[in-house]
Amino acid sequence: MWRYDAAYATVATVVMMCLKERLEIVSEESTIDVQFRGLDRCTVTVALVMKSGAPVVSVCKEVQKEIVEEIRMLTPFVVEHVHLIVKKLVVEKTNA
Repeated sequence: MWRYDAAYATVATVVMMCLKERLEIVSEESTIDVQFRGLDRCTVTVALVMKSGAPVVSVCKEVQKEIVEEIRMLTPFVVEHVHLIVKKLVVEKTNA
C-alpha cells in the first residue's frame, strides 16, 4: 500500500503545482483525485474553484494539457484522462 500512497501524493503534488500557476484558479479550494490502473496509468479528476470572469473553457483546456505534460515529464505515469469539473465560481474581494 505504501507505493500507492507515494504515487498518489506525487501525482497530486504535480497537479497542484499546475493549479497554483494559474491566477484564474483558487487552488486552495480545488480538490484532486487520482485513480490508478495497473502500474503505470492514471486518471486525474480535479474539482476546480475558478474566479468569476475567467475564460473557463480556454483555461480548462490549457490546464488539462499542462497536467498531462507535467505528469509525463516528472513521473513514470501515463495519464489516460484528465477530468476537470468547475464546482464553483467565486468573486474576488477587493480591498476597499
